[in-house]
Amino acid sequence: MTRLTRISAEGFELFWMMPSARLRPFVDAIWGVRGSAHYHVEAVVPNGAIEMMINLGPPQRVVAYGDRTVDERFTEAWIAGIQDERLVHASPSGADHVAVRFRPGGAHAFFDMPMDELAGRVVDLDALLGRSVHALRDRLLETPSDDARCVAIEAWLLSRRVSVHPYFATVRVALDLLRAGPLGVSVAEACERLGLSNRHLVKQFRTTVGLPPKSMARIERLQGVIRACRGEHEVDWSRLAASFGYADQSHLIREFRRLSGTTPAAFLRHRSPDESNLIVDGE
Repeated sequence: MTRLTRISAEGFELFWMMPSARLRPFVDAIWGVRGSAHYHVEAVVPNGAIEMMINLGPPQRVVAYGDRTVDERFTEAWIAGIQDERLVHASPSGADHVAVRFRPGGAHAFFDMPMDELAGRVVDLDALLGRSVHALRDRLLETPSDDARCVAIEAWLLSRRVSVHPYFATVRVALDLLRAGPLGVSVAEACERLGLSNRHLVKQFRTTVGLPPKSMARIERLQGVIRACRGEHEVDWSRLAASFGYADQSHLIREFRRLSGTTPAAFLRHRSPDESNLIVDGE
């Protein structure tokens, strides 16, 4: 029986698979896309995740980090470090790739380096893993079904895992505190409950997650707002701002714009099919 969930549209398919129990503390989902959407430029809103991409189709491009325009071309495999502003990418010729979305802090167990070295960047996987990633890509190219490709990546991850940093257990507890309920707790309160100074918690987050806890708290709150809007076409922004601890509607709009590059109302009108990201342009 398939473990995949799919969203399909004419000429385009998004699919994802929940990882096995051994990977679940580290990996949120193994996912992929095939085909051409009605848009070809998308802004990925900060979500606290690190993404590893194995490309099986035409080259893809990063065109902006926040308001900074770039032109970075990626052909085979890359990793997108954790972002604290939107990441704009282009798929002008369609897409065919399989990817891993790591949970906050989870990627460190597979890449033997401090995660803040990847923050705000997209890096060719050759630079981190050498030629070993090519064997995985070759195997995926020879594997026609989406299910089998996801299972192959899952097996690769299980064989790849390096080690779990001692900071990871504390960081997971801190993340749970920061996202507890619509409001979570403050970073200062998390430090008090964990018996750590702010400086030590920041160090642990930078090493395993890639961003300091305050940045993660802002991202978690933004993602809470986005989840609350799923399936909705009209939203009472003042009420939503209050329920997520923003001072007022203007505060919500400023934070939303800073992290995503657009207003909440514009995001609602131009969401991607999975309602997580922003369609920048269409054909």
